[in-house]
Amino acid sequence: MYANILHATDLKENHFAMCQKAAAIAKAFGGTLHLLHVIEPPASLQLAQGLGFAELGNPVKDDAVTVMSILGEALGIPVAQQHVEIGSIKQLALKKVKELGCELVILGSHAPSHLPAFLGSTAHAVVHHAPCDVLTLRMR
Repeated sequence: MYANILHATDLKENHFAMCQKAAAIAKAFGGTLHLLHVIEPPASLQLAQGLGFAELGNPVKDDAVTVMSILGEALGIPVAQQHVEIGSIKQLALKKVKELGCELVILGSHAPSHLPAFLGSTAHAVVHHAPCDVLTLRMR
């Protein structure tokens, strides 16, 4: 049913527990789990990169790749299924869903009461624009 699954993680608090849940869901469906972390650089860094200083984002990306590698190893997820990108999480998550042919996206959600706030702006955008099913998991 869900052969390719994408879990977008922020690599912040609770990320390991959320990734464990995503891995368990992928295992239950017999699917392949891809992990995605997107680094959204501040506007000043985007401007500097636009002026030719692309390497300014590398230390942050290198750190994220290291954390993703440790996470992938702990969960048994091969490096080829670990993705770290720099840019807009909303755009890159949707792009990665299409590239990988994902049938399910798993995202974390927040606790407030209004829909956009409840899901968070990223989850809200993905829910409305993804060409596949989207599952939100509550962060605790």
